[in-house]
Amino acid sequence: MSVPTGAETLLMELMMKTPETVRDPYPHYHALRAADPHYRLEIPGQGSGWVLTTYDDCRLSMKSPAFDKSGVRPKLGKERGDERIRTLLFLDGPEHTRLRGLISSAFTPRRVEKLRPKLEAQVAKLIDPMRESVPAGGGEVDLVKAFAHPLPIAVIGELVGVPEEEWARLRELTKRASTAVDTVYIHDLDMLREADAAMTEMEEYFTELLEQRRKDPEDDLISGLSTVEIDGDRLSVEELVSVVVLLFSAGFHTMTDLISLGTSALCQNPEEMARLRADRSLLAPAVEEFLRYDSPIQITGRSVIQDTTLTDGTAISAGEQIVVVIGAANRDPVKFKDPDRLDLTRYAGAQPAEPPLSFAWGAHHCLGVQLARLEGTLAFGALLDTFADIQLASQDFDYKASGMFRGFSTLPLQVVPS
Repeated sequence: MSVPTGAETLLMELMMKTPETVRDPYPHYHALRAADPHYRLEIPGQGSGWVLTTYDDCRLSMKSPAFDKSGVRPKLGKERGDERIRTLLFLDGPEHTRLRGLISSAFTPRRVEKLRPKLEAQVAKLIDPMRESVPAGGGEVDLVKAFAHPLPIAVIGELVGVPEEEWARLRELTKRASTAVDTVYIHDLDMLREADAAMTEMEEYFTELLEQRRKDPEDDLISGLSTVEIDGDRLSVEELVSVVVLLFSAGFHTMTDLISLGTSALCQNPEEMARLRADRSLLAPAVEEFLRYDSPIQITGRSVIQDTTLTDGTAISAGEQIVVVIGAANRDPVKFKDPDRLDLTRYAGAQPAEPPLSFAWGAHHCLGVQLARLEGTLAFGALLDTFADIQLASQDFDYKASGMFRGFSTLPLQVVPS
C-alpha cells in the first residue's frame, strides 16, 4: 500500500476513512508518528487540539489528572434541556471515584471466575448450532452473525439479569446508542437524536427492571449492585441505570470486534494458529496480543483541563482537545519489538510486553477487563475445539463504518468441524 507523506495528508486520509486506511490503518499510523508524533490541528468549532500516536503520550493522557473525559462527551438530550452525564464513561473527579468504588466489587477476579460456568454455557449455546450448520466435510459460516455478535449480549444479559427474550431488543438499542460516541457520527444530528432515543429507552427499561429486582431480588448483577453499600453510601437508581447501560454499550462492541478481529488475525497467521492449537496455555496471552495487534477501539478522546506537558516536554494548554490514537500506540516500535507481527507469546512468560491501551488506563481503565479476558479465552478456545480447520472464506473484508471502533460487519469463514 502506498502511504503518503506529511502529517496533514496522513491525518486526512485516516479521518476520511479511505478504503486503504479502513483495511489497514497501521502503515498510516507509523507514518504519522514518524512525521509528527503529536500533531497539532485546528478542530472546526472546537478550537485547537492534538493527535497523539506514541504509547507514552497516549498513556499519559489517560492517567494524568491534567486530562479528563467530561469535555468530549456527546451532548445527548441537549435539545430536551437534559445535558446530564448519562454514563460513567464521561464522568470524572471525586464522583467518578466514588461510583467506581461502589461498582468495582462486582468485577473482582474471584467474582468473575465464578461466572465461568454461565459463560461456558452461553458459548456452547451458540457454538453448537454453528457446528451443526456445517457439513462434516466443511462449509461456510459467518462468524459475526453466528457467534461474535450474539455472544456478548448473551453474556452481559445473563450477568445483569435481563430475560433472554429481551436480548435482541437490547442488542439493537445498544448498537443505536453507541453511535453517539463514534467519531464518524458525532456531528450528525439525526444520528445523535436516534442515539438519544435509544439511550432513553434503555434507561426506562433498566429503571423498571431495577424496581422489579428490588422487590424480588435474583442472583444477578442488577440485584447485587442495588444492595452494594460502602460506609453507608449506595448507588441511586439513576446511577445504577447508567452503570448497566454502560455495561451493555462497552461490552457489546468491544467483544464482538475482539472475537472477529482475533480470528481474522489467526487465519492470516497460520503458524500462530497452529501454535495456539498445540498449546492452549497461550489462550490468555493470545487475547492480550489480539487486543494489541488489532484493537477493537482505535481512537478515544480527552480534554486538557490544566496546562501541562507531553512526555517530551511539549506544552499543551487547558481547553485543548486530545485525539488519542490507541491503534497507533499499541504498535509503537519504541515499546513493542516487531510491532506489526502477531506473536502469541508476547504476553507469556516472566517478562511480558507493555500492556495494550485497548482497555484504557488510569481512572477510566475498563471495569470489565477481567470479564472480557475470560470471555475471550472461552470464545477462542471453543472455536479451536469445535473446528479442526478455520480459514477466511474471502480476502474481501467487510469492515463496518466507524471512526472509533474497528471490526467487521460480516466475516465469512470456511470451517471443518472436528
